[in-house]
Amino acid sequence: MRRLILLALAFTAAVGVVPTVAVADSATHTYLLVLEEPNLGVAANGDQIAVTGGGEFSVNPNAVDAAGEFTHTDSSGNVLATGTWTATGLLDYQSYGCGEVFGTPIDPDFCGGAVRMSVTLTPNGTSLHLPGILTVFCVIGPHAPQSVLGPLTEGVTLKVPGIQNFNHSGGGDNRYEQTS
Repeated sequence: MRRLILLALAFTAAVGVVPTVAVADSATHTYLLVLEEPNLGVAANGDQIAVTGGGEFSVNPNAVDAAGEFTHTDSSGNVLATGTWTATGLLDYQSYGCGEVFGTPIDPDFCGGAVRMSVTLTPNGTSLHLPGILTVFCVIGPHAPQSVLGPLTEGVTLKVPGIQNFNHSGGGDNRYEQTS
């Protein structure tokens, strides 16, 4: 009997600590992607990428039409490259919700989350077309994590295989405006 009670208690405790699974919304949603100022990503060696641009993305089905410009600088601020980026596919979107920033109400159509896109980077003055993965972080919404690759910061990460990995968000100002 004692083993049965211990087993029941262990099962109850295990079920109680298992995180609940979020149920994804299966409806189609469309958003404008607005990068109002340069959004930064930082590499381990101190290099930075500043990304501007905008466009539109939708989920269910996933689609993206976005483009912009980038500036790559070294840790001393010297410009190493400038160019353009074009989204080639929406990899995923993790919504943080809409209508508030850290508990303060804002326009209900302003939303946040992490938008991850495959992109093509074209450095100015070259014929190169480099593949990359660009993630834009926006901390709008009631479900923004307490840490987005740093202390509550917006910005971007950009991975350019074989060249550079700007894997820390370095700040910025952006939002997603829900249009449908």
